[in-house]
Amino acid sequence: MNLQVQLPGSPFEPAVEPLDAGEQVVQFGNGLVGVITPVRKGIKPRVGMVLLNAGITRHVGPFRAHVDLARKLAAQGFPVLRFDQSGLGDSALPGQATNDRRKREVDAAMRLLAEQSGVYRFVLCGLCSGADDAFHVAAADPRVAGAILIDGLAYPTLGFWLRHALPRLLQPAKLWRYLRSRGSGGPSLADFRDFPTRPEAVRMMSAMVARDTRLLFVFTGGAYPYFNHRAQLAACLGNAAKAPQVSLEFWREYDHTFYLRKHRRVLFDRIGGWMQSQFAQVGR
Repeated sequence: MNLQVQLPGSPFEPAVEPLDAGEQVVQFGNGLVGVITPVRKGIKPRVGMVLLNAGITRHVGPFRAHVDLARKLAAQGFPVLRFDQSGLGDSALPGQATNDRRKREVDAAMRLLAEQSGVYRFVLCGLCSGADDAFHVAAADPRVAGAILIDGLAYPTLGFWLRHALPRLLQPAKLWRYLRSRGSGGPSLADFRDFPTRPEAVRMMSAMVARDTRLLFVFTGGAYPYFNHRAQLAACLGNAAKAPQVSLEFWREYDHTFYLRKHRRVLFDRIGGWMQSQFAQVGR
């Protein structure tokens, strides 16, 4: 049945989301709403993907990126559940705010996708705050076989500050604007993210690599306030970031939300290729 989800208006999303053949609107957990994109009949997948909200964007993703990515991956043999976490999009506000609410909601999503598609391992994918949630859950849950972290966590290092400061020292006007912004007292990126402490992140990375969890980090120009070089990932997260289980892309010229269609195509191709190389029809 080709169902349709009624969505509030948005400059980036249609008021009605047309579903592809076979896609199913689901309600689960404590008032959570999402869409399952299944694989074609005859395929028995071993790994499924759960797409997490990017900030306050609904489960369609920025510029419908989650819709297009879900359908691409399902065509490759990976069932996908994209859903709204509580208080976002079509999902109800949580009855009670708890520290583990996000983990419980992702757990409910994985259980539902397992029931609907038969998968028992999962890849979590998120942009920005969705990447933060994916990192935390992947580190704690052995069912998570991999995570795709788009503009996810990283920490400024000495090299970061040198690369950040030197161009400004050579351009007094840019330095003055930077100093004024630092003293404005406005919110910083840290106010909107859920990074663990750096020692905790190093420990979590090491544990995931030891468990053979596969990780794909993708950084864009949107992460430039805290990430500005490929070598920075290992410098801030330790030797685990150099392990074969970890892949890294740094696309400085790309917008944080992949505004350009050609950039979204590159992202989808990279994710699709990574999924095929890491999980294609193998019982990981």
